[in-house]
Amino acid sequence: MKKIAIHFQIQSLESKQTFDVIGEKKNNRIKFVDPENNRNYIIFHNDIVEYYKKGKVDMKYKFTTTSKTKGFYTVDSVVFEFDIVTTKLIRTENSLIIEYRLYDRDEIINETRIEIKYSTVEEE
Repeated sequence: MKKIAIHFQIQSLESKQTFDVIGEKKNNRIKFVDPENNRNYIIFHNDIVEYYKKGKVDMKYKFTTTSKTKGFYTVDSVVFEFDIVTTKLIRTENSLIIEYRLYDRDEIINETRIEIKYSTVEEE
């Protein structure tokens, strides 16, 4: 498991959040704790990226540009289910960009861009 420095930015129609944290990268997974103390997991597959968040809210989203996927968001024991249409998914060795739209039935409820940049932290 490698320690990594993560620069995380998420921007939606109504909000924007940016933060820097230290996380871990092992095989096809990145793990970190955000400033709100939620555990975040990003799992890379061939053409799919999964993003999980666990804490005050639980979130499970899958992104792929080849088909519509499902997303689940749980707050106060209430589960919301969305359709996700991924419009951009770019993965490089040290970054990830995801742009997507959330739909409730056929109504668009949000457009979001996630950008993550990460680099290995030198161990002392």
